[in-house]
Amino acid sequence: NMHVPRTVLARTVLALAAAAFAVLYTTLEAPASCPHPPESCFFSEAYAPARARFREAAALAGATLHQLNITADLTIDVAVIPANAATPPTLVHMSGTHGVEAHAGSAVQLALLKRWADAPADAPSSRGVRVVLVHAVNPHGFHCGRRWNEQGVRTGTAALMQPM
Repeated sequence: NMHVPRTVLARTVLALAAAAFAVLYTTLEAPASCPHPPESCFFSEAYAPARARFREAAALAGATLHQLNITADLTIDVAVIPANAATPPTLVHMSGTHGVEAHAGSAVQLALLKRWADAPADAPSSRGVRVVLVHAVNPHGFHCGRRWNEQGVRTGTAALMQPM
């Protein structure tokens, strides 16, 4: 009956895991670009092209575009697709609150805008619902791949509290 100290066993397991990861990492190649046809690939590689694509898609879908300048290069863009009602219910979709996950939220917004531009009858606005899409709530985090904004605040967890 052989006894192996836990520290030796743990180091051995970690070394084997690191070696396996190294082999996998060097043998897997990431595609140079989206493997899907361009018209069906909604993920952008970085903040600037995502913002440009969002603005273009919003215009094609008939949205009114608003922008809040954070810095000279960073903006929060808001697309509003009005509904034919005096006081419509409103659907709000925000992407990039934490910054780093903005690629996915931006892709969802682009896919929706494209679908609604291609088939306006499918848009919620055709059923009396106003749509507000907020692109890159934390543009600094999106641009830099970080969870915090340009002031070092984690926008997904920080809240301004007013005394009651």
